[in-house]
Amino acid sequence: MSEYQEKRTVVEGAPGSHRVVESQYDSSVVHERRGMSGTAVAALIIAVIAAAVVITMLIINNQQKTNDEQLAEERERTATAQQQQTQPQSQPQPPVIVTVPQGTQPSAAPPPAVQPAPSPAPRTSTEVEVDVNARLLDDPDLRSHPIDVKVSGGTATLSGTVPSSDLRIRAGRLARSVKGVGSVINNIVVQP
Repeated sequence: MSEYQEKRTVVEGAPGSHRVVESQYDSSVVHERRGMSGTAVAALIIAVIAAAVVITMLIINNQQKTNDEQLAEERERTATAQQQQTQPQSQPQPPVIVTVPQGTQPSAAPPPAVQPAPSPAPRTSTEVEVDVNARLLDDPDLRSHPIDVKVSGGTATLSGTVPSSDLRIRAGRLARSVKGVGSVINNIVVQP
C-alpha cells in the first residue's frame, strides 16, 4: 500500500468581478494493491504439488495392495486345488478279499488288475503364472519393480521396467526355472 498527499489550489472568480477566492485542499490518497504477492503464489503452487504427490502415492499404494490381495487369493486357490488333487491319492484302497468255496478244486485265479497311479494333471497357465509371480516377488532386488507376467501354453511373457539389464536377465531366468514354463518372452524395458 502506498500513500501520498496531494495539494490542490482552486481559484474561483467570475469574469468581470474583482473578487478572487483562493483555497487550498490537502487530501490524502491511498492506493491499495490488489492481488496476491509472489510469496503467496509460490506457497500455493508448492501446496498443490504436495497434494498431487500425496494423491499419486495413495493411488499407487492402493494398486499395490490390490495386486497383493489378488496374488494371495490366487495362491490360496492354487494351494486348495493342489490339496484336493493329493487327497484322493492318499486315501487307501479297500483290500480285495478273495473267498474260495470249500469242496472244490482251487483254480488259478487271475492276478488282480494293477491300476496305474493317476498321473498328475498338467498345470494350468494360471497356476504357472502364480508360481512365476511368486518367484519374482521372492527376489529381493526384483520385488520392488512392477513386472507383469502372462502365461499361455507354457510360454511366459514378462513386461515392465527395471533399472538394469542384469535385473532384466535375472527376471527371465527366474521365470524359466518355474515348472511348466517352456519358453520366456522377455519384454521388460531397462530404464536407468
